[in-house]
Amino acid sequence: MTHVLQARNVNHAFKEALWYIRVVGKKEESRNGPVLVAPGPVITEYERPIERVLFNPKRDANPVFHLMEALWMLAGDSKLEFVVQFNARMASYGENGIQWGAYGKRWYIYFGKNQIVGVINELMKNPNSRRAVIGIWDPCLDLTHEGPDVPCNTTIYLDLRNDVLNMTVCCRSNDMLWGAYGANAVHFSILQEVIAHELRVPMGVYRQFSNNFHIYTDLPMVQDFLATPPSDPYDYYEEGRAEIMPILYGSETYYDLVSDCKNLVMGGSRMTTDFMNEVAVPLRNAYLERKAGMEIVLPQGPTDWNVAFREWVERRGEIHVSE
Repeated sequence: MTHVLQARNVNHAFKEALWYIRVVGKKEESRNGPVLVAPGPVITEYERPIERVLFNPKRDANPVFHLMEALWMLAGDSKLEFVVQFNARMASYGENGIQWGAYGKRWYIYFGKNQIVGVINELMKNPNSRRAVIGIWDPCLDLTHEGPDVPCNTTIYLDLRNDVLNMTVCCRSNDMLWGAYGANAVHFSILQEVIAHELRVPMGVYRQFSNNFHIYTDLPMVQDFLATPPSDPYDYYEEGRAEIMPILYGSETYYDLVSDCKNLVMGGSRMTTDFMNEVAVPLRNAYLERKAGMEIVLPQGPTDWNVAFREWVERRGEIHVSE
């Protein structure tokens, strides 16, 4: 039986999904350890996918890693050198420093064309199109690939209905802690936002179809969550404690953003888009300076990424200079 989980944003979805898997999850073994698995596919439908930052303090998500990985994807990169700076565990998914199933490369050049530009052009030409599909899974190579990483998310569908851009992402295997309500909610909603901007339409709903929806039960954090699922969604958006800065403004384009993302990955600091100048670069710099043991200036202001990073640092008992 397929379960549909409808939520305002990732914060509500995370809370509701923990209660759901606690009640219905079945114990199984996997190649990565014991899991609780939902009895059938789970569809998470986000009403406001732009509200993409997870604030739950016990989950303690690293917001800079999630944002940097999303921008690395938009750069079309597959070399892990950049993202391992923000999450050393990413190295375990590499083969000679390359991530085989890197989504950004799959979107950008892997299949011989830029699929993001392809779906933008298709929907501009035919707003009623049902052919706006981005493929991620390579049926010729992924099934038999012996490396540590093949794509978990396989296909993206986009459609324009009622003058908004809706997106459905299909996932063959989805860990709800690190995948569905960690990385996926950020990466794919940013992609949806960028495409919607190019089409000059609002974002609609984002649906994540998780064919195998599970959580790894040998992790202390998971054991704690399953023993006492959260009663509070920690929705700072709903509470008015976090504001959203669009990824692209006005006349800024997808091509401007891609250029900035490539520049970011290469260590550059002078960008052409406001979000990259005002949010992404300061966060990248502060994170790497902190990692190097330097005294940092915590990014200020109510932007969701800044709020999440300040709290992430504070949970580590660190005191830094604030402007």
